[in-house]
Amino acid sequence: MVACRFPEAGGKGDALRAFAFVRELASRHDVTVVTPAPPPSARAEAALREHAVVEVRPARAPARVLGAGGAALRGRPGQVGWMMPRASWASVLALAPGHDVALAVTVRSIRGPLGIPTVLDHVDALSLNMRRRGDGPESPLRRLAARREAQALARYERRAAGWADAQVVTAREDAGELPSRPAVTVIPAAWDGTVAETGGADRDIDVIFTGDMAYPPNRVAAEWLAEEIAPALRRRRPGARVMVVGRGAARLRLAGVEIASDVPSLAGYLARARVAVVPLRALGTGSPNKLLEAASSGAAVVATSWAAARFDVPCLLADDAEEFAASIERLLRDEAGRDDLARRARRAIEDYSVARTVMRLEAVLTDVVVARSARV
Repeated sequence: MVACRFPEAGGKGDALRAFAFVRELASRHDVTVVTPAPPPSARAEAALREHAVVEVRPARAPARVLGAGGAALRGRPGQVGWMMPRASWASVLALAPGHDVALAVTVRSIRGPLGIPTVLDHVDALSLNMRRRGDGPESPLRRLAARREAQALARYERRAAGWADAQVVTAREDAGELPSRPAVTVIPAAWDGTVAETGGADRDIDVIFTGDMAYPPNRVAAEWLAEEIAPALRRRRPGARVMVVGRGAARLRLAGVEIASDVPSLAGYLARARVAVVPLRALGTGSPNKLLEAASSGAAVVATSWAAARFDVPCLLADDAEEFAASIERLLRDEAGRDDLARRARRAIEDYSVARTVMRLEAVLTDVVVARSARV
């Protein structure tokens, strides 16, 4: 596995996905992870080394800056130059020949052909992600930079597809934005946690939204919740307790909601919630893990149509503030209906277990090895 971020259970979406893949694949295969990213903690390093041979080939900040700047000057994505500098890529090339197949996690992890059967897991279509950020709520300068990066990423995705024997992505929408050859297989995000009971007197939070608030789509969703959805809810249900929980939440200037920032675990807060909301609009890409997290917590879920379409998990749909408020109020009023929705969602996430997800990935990996062998 080639991963530009260090695979870890508590990491960002691609790092979390990579760790889950490694842990499950290691039960049947010998796995080597090559990454330019130093481990975020001794605990994360030990957890990964329990399942795989780990080759950390770090790059210092000056090399990353030069890599990003050089890439941008050549019309290539700055993200690739920053996250997989040339020296780190040279280590990947040196290690690849001793392996049967390579899995590159995101297009930022690959800079050329590896000489062995290769599966490129885009996770998200990064060109689409940056294009949407270019039309998003950030400053004009950031939007301009995002548009330029989107164009460079679209070109690079086409180029990287030529280095791969198969492609993987988490959502059908993203698959439609990627080159159609080699074939793109949709393997959704996996749930790699426990499943809580529904109901209970300890659920003292009426509404919760969780996530990394440094990520623009999450920040926009939190602001929408505080500025429009929560006031609409309180017109129906005065005194409703609404919380925003997650990394960087304290930096948001939100009125009318409680904030819990940089908490050790989101699970403890989700386990106290009656309703979890996923008010994400089409500003991001991929599959929002927070919908699976919410469903696993035993809370009933209200989500936008865009977020809900990523998973076949029972939830109520809402696409404007009044719809959110009405759906939340209905669930808070009807405890039996709320618990029934939560139970059905809990059952549905079994289809997104790591074991089932990796079975799909393993089939793709096997196919490319067999196909390459047949051509030799």
